[in-house]
Amino acid sequence: MTTQQAFHGEIDHFVLAAPNLERACADFERATGVAPIAGGAHPGRGTHNALVAFDDSAYLEIIAPDPAQPPTGMSAPMAQLAAPTLMHWAVRSRGLEALSARLREMGWTPTPVNRMSRTPPGGPRLEWELFGVHRHRFGGLAPFFIDWMNSPRPPSTSPRVGALRRVVVTTDDPVAIRNVVALLGVDVEVAAGAPSLAIAFASPRGEVRFEGSAPRGFTLDD
Repeated sequence: MTTQQAFHGEIDHFVLAAPNLERACADFERATGVAPIAGGAHPGRGTHNALVAFDDSAYLEIIAPDPAQPPTGMSAPMAQLAAPTLMHWAVRSRGLEALSARLREMGWTPTPVNRMSRTPPGGPRLEWELFGVHRHRFGGLAPFFIDWMNSPRPPSTSPRVGALRRVVVTTDDPVAIRNVVALLGVDVEVAAGAPSLAIAFASPRGEVRFEGSAPRGFTLDD
């Protein structure tokens, strides 16, 4: 039986992976004139992050290995990066269990819906649910999905850099990604070509662009 529920999604955030968080934030500030704010650590994941908001409801998460935690399967590859690179993107939606079921009907293999949390420096504890799709060849070109439930979203307390102007997912199989984009109604361009994830946004010092070639993405298997 086909799920008939309508879904609405919005771009939640982009993940910019870096080998060193302090250095990546300093480079971002030099390029844009805006200093990202520390977001906090991800206990057990081996990472910590910093955040900056766009003019709409989306934001950029700069993530890197946390020296206070042992390396993990998530953090170790980041330490090997030569420079910050876009790694993944997230779509915000309600009703993740129903969305997971619909994506399964479309031929994707969703991961379990997991509860996560972190406590920002000086801020309230944040809790959210998320899941991804795995066992596919798209890596971070296929989004993962998040519901912030009753927690305040990071953009509400993050410095604002400017308008998000363009999001482009390029893949040799654009139909599969376009179907996900159409299901959620998010404003993302899907093009045919060598795999990459790219964004362009305004800043006080002009337009800035980040890209990830064949982004690895998160597996979100556990």
